[in-house]
Amino acid sequence: MPPMPPAFLLDEALAILERTPGALEALLSGLPRAWTEATEGQGTWSPREIVAHLVHGERTDWIPRARIILAQGEARPFDPFDREGHRSLPADPAALLAEFAAARAESVAALRAMRLR
Repeated sequence: MPPMPPAFLLDEALAILERTPGALEALLSGLPRAWTEATEGQGTWSPREIVAHLVHGERTDWIPRARIILAQGEARPFDPFDREGHRSLPADPAALLAEFAAARAESVAALRAMRLR
């Protein structure tokens, strides 16, 4: 029998969520455009596109979905998530990293305000 996964602990999840922008900043900040725009081929995303996708998800997906769950349970289906919605965001990696850090901080604050147990 495979081992049971560890129990979900909100405080541990928040610690990871809070650190993600800084980790991405450390990995991507100041890199040449050739590195931030590189992909692994057709149908793959560059590091800049991944950060843009994370920004889009922060703004439109996970906190709105959490609010739906808290307000309506399973009664209302989620709005579809546009996986390509990040395409309209700025192209500058530094601006995207800053926007992701701000959006994540807002999301973590909103999650804490929900006082989940």
